[in-house]
Amino acid sequence: MKRNVISKLALAGLAAVTLTSIQGCEQQTEHRPRPELQVNTVTLAQPIVSQYRSFNGQVVPAELTPLSFRLDGEISGILVQEGDRVKKGEVVAILDDSKQKQTLFDAQAKMELALKQFQRGKDLFSNKMISKAEHDELTANFKLAQANLGLAKSQIEYTRLRSPAAGTVAGVDKKRFENTSPGESVLSIYQDDQVYVRISLSDSVIAMLNPNRNAKKYQPSATFSGHEGSYTLNYLEHTSELHPQSQTYEFWLSMPQVEPEILPGTSVNVTVDMVAAGLSTVQGFEVPMTAIDSGLERKEFFVWKLQEGVATRAPVEVEQINSEGAVVASGVQSGDVLINSNLRKLREGMAVQGAQQ
Repeated sequence: MKRNVISKLALAGLAAVTLTSIQGCEQQTEHRPRPELQVNTVTLAQPIVSQYRSFNGQVVPAELTPLSFRLDGEISGILVQEGDRVKKGEVVAILDDSKQKQTLFDAQAKMELALKQFQRGKDLFSNKMISKAEHDELTANFKLAQANLGLAKSQIEYTRLRSPAAGTVAGVDKKRFENTSPGESVLSIYQDDQVYVRISLSDSVIAMLNPNRNAKKYQPSATFSGHEGSYTLNYLEHTSELHPQSQTYEFWLSMPQVEPEILPGTSVNVTVDMVAAGLSTVQGFEVPMTAIDSGLERKEFFVWKLQEGVATRAPVEVEQINSEGAVVASGVQSGDVLINSNLRKLREGMAVQGAQQ
């Protein structure tokens, strides 16, 4: 009986000691105030007066011209290779001309015979030894022989494929001993004194064209892969229908060739001032992409403004996305301080500390 009493007293004492220890610990714990969220901010300046947009493109051969024979036959020689420079009138390929040479030989023999007969008949006709009809027949035979000889000489010339202009060989489609037909491409050349640039534009960009402005005089700038510096380009032409594969409109720009040469196939980045080019009249603010927050729907965009140490969310209208960020047409104004980091941690009315970037 005494043991049970002692055990109960011991347990009661232990509980009292434990409770005292817990209360002592609670009295010593101090709750520190939760620190404010640190964020980076950016202050909006004046609205942009020009809108730059970059387009990726490629250098294409200038005035690419396929060359073909006027005759069919077997190719006996290709005298150039891809990348070779050629002069105007230079022979670049040859057909087997054995048939044409035989035709020329026959035409020359017939021409010599017709000439002799014509001269003899002319003397006979002057002496009234042949009729006028016989003289006319000899004259006609002579003229026909002349025409056939000229045709035979032309056929010989047609077995030589000549470059119509100075340029560079873009590609060779045929090889020696292959047969070719009239109009079938044997090789192609392009003018190497010009640089043509092709870019693709979407229908949304084409829709921004202002027909009341003549923007063809505007010269965008371009940088070429492997070449230092930037160059100005001139408008050349553009398509009025969508490309069947890319579903875009193709624009061509040009510039004189430079040293070192810019070769076809070189990638190019074209920077266009959309306002100066007549492609846009919308003004807005340049906002970093890191300051743009999206809503549940893809077309909803927001920014977080820092006002008196408190974060406030504001809906904005994004007009364009470019290499510099987003062009915001509405929802912000000059002097607004936008939060540029930790957007996912922000809540409406949250106190934050901002550091200007």
